[in-house]
Amino acid sequence: MANHRLVTLTWIFTEKFGLIFLSMITFVAYARLLSPAELGVGTVIIAIVELIGLVYSSVLEDPLVRLERLEDKHISTAFWASVLVSLVSIVVISVAVMLYTPDPLLRWLTAVASVKILFTMMARVYVAQMRRSGDFKTLASRTLLGKVVGGVGGIAVALWGLGAWAVVAQALLMEFVSIIVLMRADPRRIAFYIDRPFLRELLKAGAPVAINALSSQTLQRGVNVVLGMTAGVNAVGMFNMAMRIIELPRTAIYNGLLSYALPAFARRSAEPLRLLGILGDSTAVSGFLLTPLFIGLALTANDLILLIFGAKWAEAIPLLQVLACTAAIGNTAMYATTALVAVNRSHLTIKAEVATTVLALALVYGFGTFYGGMAAALALLTRMLIITPLQIRGLNAAIGYGWRRYFDSNYRSVIASLVMAATVLYVSPQLGLQGYLHLVCNIVVGALSYAVAYSVMHPRWPQEFKSVFTTR
Repeated sequence: MANHRLVTLTWIFTEKFGLIFLSMITFVAYARLLSPAELGVGTVIIAIVELIGLVYSSVLEDPLVRLERLEDKHISTAFWASVLVSLVSIVVISVAVMLYTPDPLLRWLTAVASVKILFTMMARVYVAQMRRSGDFKTLASRTLLGKVVGGVGGIAVALWGLGAWAVVAQALLMEFVSIIVLMRADPRRIAFYIDRPFLRELLKAGAPVAINALSSQTLQRGVNVVLGMTAGVNAVGMFNMAMRIIELPRTAIYNGLLSYALPAFARRSAEPLRLLGILGDSTAVSGFLLTPLFIGLALTANDLILLIFGAKWAEAIPLLQVLACTAAIGNTAMYATTALVAVNRSHLTIKAEVATTVLALALVYGFGTFYGGMAAALALLTRMLIITPLQIRGLNAAIGYGWRRYFDSNYRSVIASLVMAATVLYVSPQLGLQGYLHLVCNIVVGALSYAVAYSVMHPRWPQEFKSVFTTR
């Protein structure tokens, strides 16, 4: 059992860290080949399309994973309902953009990008089945292959000088290759059949999950749209540059951990003490890895932006620092939504999620004209400071995960990260170094100081962290 768990996690993180590496290549290429305005246009369009696809996906995928038995009629219902909704959405989006703008480029970009919804939704039943069976090897293969093909295609389009089409081409190629790989791995014929009672149950169970996902993802995709409306595409490009640096590691690592955590939490949903134990341990392990990573990104933001991406992106430096601190705070309660889904209590935080999302978007809309991308960064920070306590309150009501457990899981990584930050800020000016050597030395000093500080507080952390993956 322990070996199977480790193999599963190995494949999950092979996929996710492979995505980081491949995404960095394409991201650097786009930063060099595209202007901030071109990157901004492509980002806004894909953000709209992905937001719609995410809402649909959330309604279906997690509830399918939670089912005790997944029968053929369930698969047929979910698959064909997804296809029909996707086709209608493509038509609606295409008509809406024709009415919204006379610009033929924007019309074609949006209409073509909307096809991504169809590919995304067709994949949901396959992904749900493979998550249930633990076939993360196939899931990793389809994602990595899609990323390679999409990245090559996107860079080729950028080299041809087609601007925002590069972002759209990459997104479409990734999803198309992904669904082809999944269908070849599971070549079953899905009969055209929709079980209406089951579809209603699925929608009822998935609605709270979708609302939470919509609230969360609106901040990543909707903020780009609102920022574009108020501050222009150049501000979107700067904000997206900073956000992408944060999202590359966060999305890859979070998605890997959460895709494993949901079925693991769901299996323990009837045993509160075991669920509390794995939730606390998972938070501690994640905090050990991710909190210093995000604080480190804030400390090295100046070198990262200027050395890797160039001086034209200098305005993104303070945005990256604020967003990195926001991510570090969010890491302390990263499993909250997943744990609530596992015990079917996700409704407890719906109002908080929606209200804080509306607040963040209102802040961007109100201050975007004056402060540009910084308005969006500070809006996300404000939202995180408000939503985290509300998530802990929801967890406490659902499973008894209160403030004491929250602090027990996080205080070591937070204190060690603050020690790391103080050490780097003190030592860095004394080094007298410049360029990549300065960046590398800061990373080394930060890693060593963090390791020492954490080990002083928790000398037996290697043995305890190993037990998370082998004994529970």
